[in-house]
Amino acid sequence: MAESVTDIKYGCVFCLTGQEDAVVESLEAQNPGLAATSVFQMKPKKDEGITRRVTQRILPGYVYFQTKSDDPPNLRYIQDSIRLLEMTKGSWALSGMDEWFAKWIFAHHGVIGFSDATVVDNTVRMLSGPLKELEKYIVRVDKRSRGGQVALPFHDREVRMWLKFDLVGEH
Repeated sequence: MAESVTDIKYGCVFCLTGQEDAVVESLEAQNPGLAATSVFQMKPKKDEGITRRVTQRILPGYVYFQTKSDDPPNLRYIQDSIRLLEMTKGSWALSGMDEWFAKWIFAHHGVIGFSDATVVDNTVRMLSGPLKELEKYIVRVDKRSRGGQVALPFHDREVRMWLKFDLVGEH
Protein backbone atom coordinates (compact mmCIF):
# COMPACT_ATOMS: atom_id res chain seq x y z
CA MET A 1 0.00 0.00 0.00
CA ALA A 2 1.36 3.44 -0.92
CA GLU A 3 2.27 5.78 1.90
CA SER A 4 -0.14 8.67 2.32
CA VAL A 5 1.21 12.16 2.85
CA THR A 6 -1.37 12.48 5.63
CA ASP A 7 0.44 9.67 7.50
CA ILE A 8 3.31 12.09 8.08
CA LYS A 9 3.17 14.36 11.10
CA TYR A 10 5.25 17.49 11.55
CA GLY A 11 6.64 18.91 14.76
CA CYS A 12 9.09 21.47 16.04
CA VAL A 13 11.72 21.36 18.78
CA PHE A 14 12.89 24.48 20.55
CA CYS A 15 16.63 24.23 21.29
CA LEU A 16 19.60 26.32 22.32
CA THR A 17 20.56 28.78 19.61
CA GLY A 18 23.65 27.57 17.75
CA GLN A 19 22.99 23.92 18.58
CA GLU A 20 20.48 23.22 15.81
CA ASP A 21 22.80 20.91 13.84
CA ALA A 22 23.54 18.78 16.91
CA VAL A 23 19.83 18.53 17.74
CA VAL A 24 19.01 17.53 14.14
CA GLU A 25 21.68 14.82 14.25
CA SER A 26 20.54 13.49 17.65
CA LEU A 27 16.85 13.52 16.73
CA GLU A 28 17.49 11.50 13.57
CA ALA A 29 19.91 9.08 15.29
CA GLN A 30 17.60 8.35 18.23
CA ASN A 31 14.32 8.21 16.29
CA PRO A 32 14.40 5.86 13.29
CA GLY A 33 12.16 7.09 10.48
CA LEU A 34 12.28 10.70 11.67
CA ALA A 35 13.78 13.41 9.45
CA ALA A 36 14.79 16.76 10.93
CA THR A 37 16.06 20.07 9.63
CA SER A 38 16.68 23.61 10.69
CA VAL A 39 15.90 26.43 8.27
CA PHE A 40 18.46 28.16 6.04
CA GLN A 41 18.30 30.79 3.35
CA MET A 42 20.60 31.57 0.45
CA LYS A 43 22.17 35.03 0.72
CA PRO A 44 24.65 36.97 -1.37
CA LYS A 45 28.07 37.51 0.20
CA LYS A 46 30.62 39.84 -1.31
CA ASP A 47 34.25 38.90 -0.74
CA GLU A 48 37.10 40.73 -2.49
CA GLY A 49 34.72 42.07 -5.12
CA ILE A 50 33.22 38.67 -5.91
CA THR A 51 29.62 37.99 -4.93
CA ARG A 52 28.89 34.41 -3.94
CA ARG A 53 25.76 32.78 -2.61
CA VAL A 54 26.06 31.30 0.87
CA THR A 55 23.60 29.67 3.25
CA GLN A 56 22.67 31.32 6.53
CA ARG A 57 20.47 29.91 9.27
CA ILE A 58 17.19 31.67 9.90
CA LEU A 59 14.79 30.92 12.75
CA PRO A 60 17.63 30.13 15.16
CA GLY A 61 16.65 27.82 17.99
CA TYR A 62 14.04 25.89 16.00
CA VAL A 63 14.35 22.42 14.49
CA TYR A 64 11.51 21.00 12.42
CA PHE A 65 10.90 17.28 12.06
CA GLN A 66 8.63 14.91 10.18
CA THR A 67 7.67 11.43 11.31
CA LYS A 68 5.12 8.69 10.72
CA SER A 69 4.95 7.96 14.44
CA ASP A 70 1.96 9.01 16.50
CA ASP A 71 4.29 9.42 19.47
CA PRO A 72 6.47 12.50 19.92
CA PRO A 73 10.23 12.01 19.90
CA ASN A 74 11.80 11.55 23.30
CA LEU A 75 14.01 14.54 24.04
CA ARG A 76 15.39 13.18 27.32
CA TYR A 77 18.77 12.22 25.82
CA ILE A 78 19.01 15.01 23.27
CA GLN A 79 21.45 17.53 24.67
CA ASP A 80 20.63 21.20 24.03
CA SER A 81 16.96 20.54 23.25
CA ILE A 82 14.63 22.59 25.42
CA ARG A 83 11.14 21.34 24.60
CA LEU A 84 8.70 20.29 21.93
CA LEU A 85 6.49 23.12 20.78
CA GLU A 86 2.89 22.22 21.49
CA MET A 87 -0.10 23.46 19.54
CA THR A 88 -2.39 22.77 22.50
CA LYS A 89 -1.68 21.07 25.81
CA GLY A 90 -0.32 17.60 25.01
CA SER A 91 -0.57 17.99 21.22
CA TRP A 92 2.87 18.13 19.58
CA ALA A 93 1.83 17.69 15.92
CA LEU A 94 1.76 20.99 14.06
CA SER A 95 -1.49 22.04 12.40
CA GLY A 96 -2.82 24.87 10.27
CA MET A 97 -0.24 27.36 8.99
CA ASP A 98 2.47 25.89 11.23
CA GLU A 99 2.05 22.50 9.56
CA TRP A 100 1.92 24.14 6.11
CA PHE A 101 5.19 25.97 6.82
CA ALA A 102 6.91 22.78 8.05
CA LYS A 103 5.79 20.89 4.92
CA TRP A 104 7.00 23.80 2.79
CA ILE A 105 10.40 23.77 4.53
CA PHE A 106 10.79 20.01 3.93
CA ALA A 107 9.69 20.39 0.29
CA HIS A 108 12.62 22.82 -0.11
CA HIS A 109 15.03 20.57 1.85
CA GLY A 110 15.42 23.15 4.61
CA VAL A 111 16.88 25.85 2.32
CA ILE A 112 15.00 28.89 1.06
CA GLY A 113 16.77 29.77 -2.16
CA PHE A 114 16.64 32.85 -4.32
CA SER A 115 13.54 33.53 -6.36
CA ASP A 116 13.08 35.60 -9.48
CA ALA A 117 10.76 38.56 -9.01
CA THR A 118 9.53 41.57 -10.91
CA VAL A 119 7.86 44.80 -9.78
CA VAL A 120 4.53 45.67 -11.38
CA ASP A 121 2.73 48.84 -10.24
CA ASN A 122 4.97 49.06 -7.16
CA THR A 123 4.01 45.51 -6.14
CA VAL A 124 6.50 42.66 -6.07
CA ARG A 125 5.41 39.63 -8.10
CA MET A 126 7.34 36.42 -7.71
CA LEU A 127 7.98 34.74 -11.03
CA SER A 128 9.60 31.51 -9.85
CA GLY A 129 11.35 29.89 -6.93
CA PRO A 130 10.46 29.06 -3.35
CA LEU A 131 9.04 32.49 -2.54
CA LYS A 132 6.43 32.18 -5.26
CA GLU A 133 4.25 30.38 -2.70
CA LEU A 134 4.90 33.14 -0.12
CA GLU A 135 4.10 36.15 -2.28
CA LYS A 136 1.02 37.12 -0.27
CA TYR A 137 3.17 37.30 2.89
CA ILE A 138 5.63 39.90 1.57
CA VAL A 139 5.10 43.12 3.53
CA ARG A 140 8.11 45.25 2.54
CA VAL A 141 10.59 45.38 -0.30
CA ASP A 142 14.06 46.88 -0.38
CA LYS A 143 15.02 47.13 -4.04
CA ARG A 144 18.57 48.26 -3.20
CA SER A 145 19.37 45.12 -1.23
CA ARG A 146 17.04 42.97 -3.34
CA GLY A 147 15.22 41.64 -0.35
CA GLY A 148 11.71 41.30 0.83
CA GLN A 149 10.41 41.16 4.37
CA VAL A 150 8.03 38.25 4.79
CA ALA A 151 5.56 38.06 7.69
CA LEU A 152 4.60 34.47 8.45
CA PRO A 153 2.24 33.22 11.13
CA PHE A 154 4.14 30.85 13.43
CA HIS A 155 2.98 29.33 16.71
CA ASP A 156 0.22 31.93 17.27
CA ARG A 157 2.45 34.91 16.50
CA GLU A 158 3.87 36.67 13.47
CA VAL A 159 7.51 36.06 12.54
CA ARG A 160 9.13 38.54 10.18
CA MET A 161 12.25 37.73 8.21
CA TRP A 162 14.12 39.22 5.29
CA LEU A 163 14.54 36.88 2.32
CA LYS A 164 16.43 37.46 -0.91
CA PHE A 165 15.29 37.43 -4.49
CA ASP A 166 16.61 38.61 -7.83
CA LEU A 167 14.66 41.38 -9.56
CA VAL A 168 14.32 40.69 -13.27
CA GLY A 169 12.75 43.33 -15.49
CA GLU A 170 10.74 46.13 -13.90
CA HIS A 171 7.48 47.31 -15.47
